[in-house]
Amino acid sequence: MNAESLLLLEALEGVVDQAFADVQPCTFAPGDSLIQEGGPPADLILISSGVVQASWEGLSPQQAPLLGPGSVLGDISFLLGGVARASVMAREPVEALRLSQLALHELMQSNPAQGQRVFKALAAINAQRLLTQTHTHGLCGVAGLGAPSLMPPELAAAVIRFKQCAAAVEADFRRSEPNAVLRRDLAAAFDTLVRLTGSLFPALSGDTPAPDNPALQALRIELLPYLLLTRSAERMYRKPRGYAGDFLTIAWMYADEPGGAGELGTLLDRCFLNQPAAKAVRNRRGLLREELQRALTLTDQRPLRVTSLACGPAAEIFDLLLEDSDLADQVQFTLVDVDQKALEYVRERLVREGLEHVVRLERRNLLHLCVGRQKLDLEPQHLIYSIGLIDYFDDRIVTRLQTWIHSCLEPGGRSILGNFHINNPTRGLMDHLLDWRLIHRDQAAMVKLAESAGFPVGLTQCRFEDAGVNLFSIATREN
Repeated sequence: MNAESLLLLEALEGVVDQAFADVQPCTFAPGDSLIQEGGPPADLILISSGVVQASWEGLSPQQAPLLGPGSVLGDISFLLGGVARASVMAREPVEALRLSQLALHELMQSNPAQGQRVFKALAAINAQRLLTQTHTHGLCGVAGLGAPSLMPPELAAAVIRFKQCAAAVEADFRRSEPNAVLRRDLAAAFDTLVRLTGSLFPALSGDTPAPDNPALQALRIELLPYLLLTRSAERMYRKPRGYAGDFLTIAWMYADEPGGAGELGTLLDRCFLNQPAAKAVRNRRGLLREELQRALTLTDQRPLRVTSLACGPAAEIFDLLLEDSDLADQVQFTLVDVDQKALEYVRERLVREGLEHVVRLERRNLLHLCVGRQKLDLEPQHLIYSIGLIDYFDDRIVTRLQTWIHSCLEPGGRSILGNFHINNPTRGLMDHLLDWRLIHRDQAAMVKLAESAGFPVGLTQCRFEDAGVNLFSIATREN
């Protein structure tokens, strides 16, 4: 999830219509070039949907970043002038908005204060982008073979123990009867590494870059080969959709079925899936089913109108409808996601289950939606929820989104937003090894966000899923 385009739109607040007067919607097929390194300066391109890959001279293909919806392209040549500094190619069908550099320059020259805000937004985008690259490119300069470890002694010992356990399990695969003790030892050694990573290194947020820390770099080098053997953690790290928690990653977590390269990869994937954060993701599915059932009791109006934002695999919808087929005539679902692949995944399952008539699928960029650059035709809703979105974004962006949600609700309708809690025991693993940095929040922060978005004081409650890691604010619009 990328908020770059929203930062730019917020900088243009008040003059968006003027800045976008000549904006050109554009589409790109897989393999199309959006920008060519060394070519003429590109217009600013705001990615609405799809995934692109950036590359530039000297960058290895393995390090070429994937960029998803919300990304801004062409900003470097806009800031510095001259030719394009990178090439960008569509990895899949891409929809975007092309914003004329000339028109934007003219606007900024006519309104210097506005120009300053735009430059500040673009500088913030590039600072975050540059600092984030330290995680990918910072794996050099670590201790050579035979040199003392750069990790704290306790962590270095835990790494050795983990590798010994992995080697023992690998050797055990050749035996006819697997040794359960060795598998338990491997899981315990992995849990120790997760605990130490969380306690030895500071927690980060979604807007905080990975630190240039030799001990962390050494830890990543030791563990990355094991991580890449897994199925789910490898996908979280690689981010083929441009961010860690994409629809397929979440679907695999819901299924709770490990996979990977060989038996060791599958066992290591089980270690990841047993972490509290993964359990919390699975638990939130049941919590949402409960809240959907409760929504049916809070109003006599039918059909009950429900919208899911950033719906992903939408497993909770299927849980509800397949548990009680009569509900198909009582509920009208609108599922919104920016990722066409996610919507196709849901559509295929709807067809298999014979439920396509119950659910409306809409592809929208929620960040563009909440600032008015896209529209979604919705009757007033009884429930709007999102369970894996807002912890990617700062308070300012979440408030805008929740304000939009408030405006779309029936009187008495409810908003449910999920967020990882600040006491997430898996945070060190997510922050420092998977590069899955989220903004963690507590109950007070979630209530404050709802009230800042227009929900009345006293009408927001919080609840946790059973693991106590995912927090949900449930805010009610005034009657």
